[in-house]
Amino acid sequence: MEKVSLVFEGESERIDTWLTKQFSYSRNFFHHIIERGWVLVNWKAVKKSNKLKKGDIIEIDDLERFISPVILDEAPDIDIPIVKEEDDYLVINKPKWVLSHPNSIWDILIPSVVWFLYHRYSALPSVWNFIRAGLLHRLDKDTDGLMIIAKTEKGLAHFKELFKRKSESESLEEKDVVPLKKWYRAVSEILPEWKVFLGKIEWKLPYVIQEVVKAKVPNMTPKMWITQIEKIEKISDKQIKLYLQIFTGRTHQIRYHLSSHWLPIVWDYLYGKESSSPMQLTAYRLEFEDPSWNIVCLEI
Repeated sequence: MEKVSLVFEGESERIDTWLTKQFSYSRNFFHHIIERGWVLVNWKAVKKSNKLKKGDIIEIDDLERFISPVILDEAPDIDIPIVKEEDDYLVINKPKWVLSHPNSIWDILIPSVVWFLYHRYSALPSVWNFIRAGLLHRLDKDTDGLMIIAKTEKGLAHFKELFKRKSESESLEEKDVVPLKKWYRAVSEILPEWKVFLGKIEWKLPYVIQEVVKAKVPNMTPKMWITQIEKIEKISDKQIKLYLQIFTGRTHQIRYHLSSHWLPIVWDYLYGKESSSPMQLTAYRLEFEDPSWNIVCLEI
């Protein structure tokens, strides 16, 4: 993002008040950057109480660089249960409605795992950039469940290698021997066509869905997706509960695989029926080798 330049066209108004109407940040945040001279009116630094006049030109320095303690202190401080914590890593139970990480600075006010970590840990290692410090993988906003977080460079290197081995293994058999496994639990609607699919898998559990797919998200390249259905429990004539293990970690993988086989997840707004209720998908179990070479198995 480059420097922002705007022209004030309204009646007289305080600059801090006006800026909060143009951007999704608090007045306190704009007080921070105005006091530091990062907002100019007609090419001059001003005070937060400055009254704008029609025709004034307002310039704000590159907003990307405000992803720093100045803006991060504005991020929501939420509680997320910690299931396990060691020197090099922790495992959390992410709630529904919480982002794994903000997609851009515009998500500053949306609760996320990153903001939880920022308020509690001062020096987490980063996989991409510090806005994703400690994150090794992600869950959709509407999916709750277990996530591994790296606390040290040692932990980051160890888990990155596990995820790399899992990703680069070509066959299901090769992926299965990597000591990193993730299981999900989903509640799905039963569509009439489901009987066709049921006939294929009823006596063949665990059943593997393995196919090249392009997800319903921008700029996704078709890739091989592998999901294993391990157990099915009937809830009613209209719903079933499925227990699944994933061998690839593609965006929307389980959501797509189930909906394409006439089993859309309950309240999946993208692949099923839109609803204000949270999608019924949970990352309920993790098994992995930790940096001390112990096999850890966690379940919620």
